[in-house]
Amino acid sequence: MRRETTPFPRLALICLLVLPGGHGIAGAPTAMGSSAHHDLSISLFPERSELEGRDRIRIERPESGSVEFSLSPRARIQSVRIDGREHPYTFARGRLTLNRERNESTPNGNLDLHYTCRFDDPAPVRPVNTDNPGFGVSGTISAVGTFILSGAGWYPQMTDAHESFNLYVDGPADTVAVTAGRLLGIEHQENRTLSRWRIDNPLEGLSLSAGPYVVEQQTLNGMTAATYLFSENQQLAPRYLEASLRYLKRYSDLFGAYPFDSFAVVENFFPTGYGFPAYTLMGSDVLRLPFIPETSLPHEIVHNWWGNGVLVDFASGNWCEGLTSYTADYLNREQASPDAATDYRRQALRNYASLVSPATDFSLSRFQSRTDPATKAVGYDKSAMVFHMLRKEVGDAAFWAALRDLYRGFLFQRASWQDLRQIFENRAGRSLTVFFRQWVEQPGAPQIRLEDVRREAGSHGYRTSGRLAQKKPYYELTLKLALDTEGGSIEQTIHLTGRQSKFEIPSDTRPRVLTADPDYEIFRQLSPEEIPPTVNTLKGSTAVVLVIAKRLGRVGRPIARYFAQAMGLEPIRTIDEADFSAADAAGNDLLFIGLPENPESVDLLPRDPALAADAFELEGQRFDGASDVLFFVVRHPYRSENVVALLHPLSPDAADQASVKIPHYGRYSYLVFSDGRNRVKGTWDAKTSPLTVRWDPKNP
Repeated sequence: MRRETTPFPRLALICLLVLPGGHGIAGAPTAMGSSAHHDLSISLFPERSELEGRDRIRIERPESGSVEFSLSPRARIQSVRIDGREHPYTFARGRLTLNRERNESTPNGNLDLHYTCRFDDPAPVRPVNTDNPGFGVSGTISAVGTFILSGAGWYPQMTDAHESFNLYVDGPADTVAVTAGRLLGIEHQENRTLSRWRIDNPLEGLSLSAGPYVVEQQTLNGMTAATYLFSENQQLAPRYLEASLRYLKRYSDLFGAYPFDSFAVVENFFPTGYGFPAYTLMGSDVLRLPFIPETSLPHEIVHNWWGNGVLVDFASGNWCEGLTSYTADYLNREQASPDAATDYRRQALRNYASLVSPATDFSLSRFQSRTDPATKAVGYDKSAMVFHMLRKEVGDAAFWAALRDLYRGFLFQRASWQDLRQIFENRAGRSLTVFFRQWVEQPGAPQIRLEDVRREAGSHGYRTSGRLAQKKPYYELTLKLALDTEGGSIEQTIHLTGRQSKFEIPSDTRPRVLTADPDYEIFRQLSPEEIPPTVNTLKGSTAVVLVIAKRLGRVGRPIARYFAQAMGLEPIRTIDEADFSAADAAGNDLLFIGLPENPESVDLLPRDPALAADAFELEGQRFDGASDVLFFVVRHPYRSENVVALLHPLSPDAADQASVKIPHYGRYSYLVFSDGRNRVKGTWDAKTSPLTVRWDPKNP
């Protein structure tokens, strides 16, 4: 088994910090026939969860026709005027249309809109489940802070136009507002505070945050980083400023000049991790995690090139999450060590195998945003692996040059998977039609295995032969074969097309192990024996039976309900231990809540770790405190296609603390928590694979 001793779940925040809808990518503003400039004044009134907006808009629209804006359906229009005169309009279902007057083709002049709107979505202070990281919050104005997404309609957004803004936001004293763009100044006026922003870049929508921020900024090599933090976390500013500037330089050197005036780390009052143009919005608890500046922060910074700089043409699928994951998260691991890079690729394959079923699978050309574990495994993990294979396909020089071409040619324009294909083909000097068709346009993953492998001794050494085979649908693949012999390692490349390809590897010394794709370079469907049962295995289950231990009494069902919600499970049945028999759960995964006493239930649990009602032992450590919790997932002892899991809290309070954290440790098989903090985590070994053949060392 493998064990890691870092005290926090690295995947928790990777999953948490990469959120849909936070990149402002909804439609291309460039190449449009219309433009509009807003002088927009927003007043925030937290005591009634309301804002008041006054917007003077200068419209340049060369073609004739009506002028239309999107605005929250909850908005109340106070007045619509053009050049000071009331102008007819209609407002229905979030669409504000300026009606044409007699002999007028297009409304011209200065348009003045006055409106109010209430935003009061409940913001989760301590969310139980974060698989859908938007939490259903599109806009909320409260005494602790303001958060409004671009699609919420907090300002009138013109249809199919390039918009620029002078934005003025005033709120209660010391309330500082943040959006994409350039901060012009913050003014404290009696019991109100005014924030002034200028937005010139052709963005596709503005989000707004506001709170009692302390602002710091730092400039290096012409790039500016800033922090907007609550006073309780102000000591974190130097570290985030240093890391932001370091990553801004790294990615500017790699892709091209940073496209915005500055980059800011902004604190949110509930646990989000959004990436907006020119800033990221992180919850207070997230910011305090010590690894965030080196893990999730670079991911959000890279989104300013992919998603906020080069925009996404969603008609062909969202490619930016995979490219950002690859050029931020994966590249960091690759630069750390070859083993770390291999571990990232292996985990991407395990995530897909554990979380995606045939019923939930889909092609990358259909991916829009992450909404659950399956969409994350496809849109982030598979997509990142596709970019890794593309890099292997065209070579390093062509790959990085193509990304620079993509950035230079499509900055603030929408790019599709087809655009990416053409750019990479130009750099590779050949067609990549087959590559993009099999990896982007069709769902699934190849299923590969070694067949009829033989080791034969001859007069001049040994000959290892066999076939590399795959199931339908057939992929065109290039894989590495690694033959470990008594005299060293031999590698051979094999091209697989159709059902099978034969191979033959000569060696001077006796072969010991043959492995295909030893470094997990190919995105493929792992076999069950290659996947240790993990938290993700249980999260990906569609048929779970919950068994509540008798010893938990009346608190058992609330614990079970809370944990199932945190894991995103929809149990098909919840059974008290007294009513449970193994036959009741035939063909399903099992989750025991509390240590069972029934011998038939105990027989399904492993002998290691050692378990008792008031204690447990794992990896040579004994845990017997009231705050201790053990969780593990193992293969069902009689049905390898199913798993058995145990949540063993030594007190009800400990169960609540651990329940919300366990889902974030998706890659691990076993976990121990004390006082809500992770003490032990590890993953069972995967001992066999259809891509590995081992010979008995005693057999000559």
